[in-house]
Amino acid sequence: MNTHTETAAIIRQPDPISPDPMSLDVARPTTANCLLLISGGVESSTLLFQLAQTEHPQPVFLDYAQRAAQQEWRAVQMLSESLQIQAQRYDLSAFGNSVGALRTERYHVPLPHRNFFAIAAVAAIASNLNIQRIVIGLSADDAQVDTCSRPAFQNAITNTLGTLNLQLETPLIHLSKAAIIGEGNRLHVPWKKTYSCLLGREKHCGFCPQCQKRREAFAQAGANDQDLGYNR
Repeated sequence: MNTHTETAAIIRQPDPISPDPMSLDVARPTTANCLLLISGGVESSTLLFQLAQTEHPQPVFLDYAQRAAQQEWRAVQMLSESLQIQAQRYDLSAFGNSVGALRTERYHVPLPHRNFFAIAAVAAIASNLNIQRIVIGLSADDAQVDTCSRPAFQNAITNTLGTLNLQLETPLIHLSKAAIIGEGNRLHVPWKKTYSCLLGREKHCGFCPQCQKRREAFAQAGANDQDLGYNR
């Protein structure tokens, strides 16, 4: 998850999302052996397919009032269903909107240090589901622009979670986005079902920072990203 794109101002917040049946207020029994924080983008989607080959991941999506929440959640559902896995959505949008309102401008991503917030949130979820392992899709590219993706922070938060008997795993952190796309190709990740745009439109806008990074990474990986539904 890349916090560099927090700096792009938006015109409005996303329309409220109706409570989803998978938004849980209480813990339900689960057979999963790891919790995957998933956004529907390249990294977390690749991790979903990678983990599903050998174990039973529980995908968890957080709606914290990011502008693209609806499209991201739709992507997560489609990806999970393709593997016959049921994803869970947690509605934290009221908190995200409240924090976002403290700023002088409105942003695509309302929460600064969102990885810090997201890890804390999924730690609480994992504890209630009796899952000890938390997996997140950080890449080497993230560490270049995001303090919460750098070794100092990751080591500190990993040690903190360890005191709670929780284990944080970042299997892709040494790979570039292009290398992760190569791994996703090997795993046959259906890229058309993924979503990376900050604007929350039906199709990728093609010009926001996330779309640009996605296109560059696909080009570096020698993969075709031209049929994934960009607005022209």
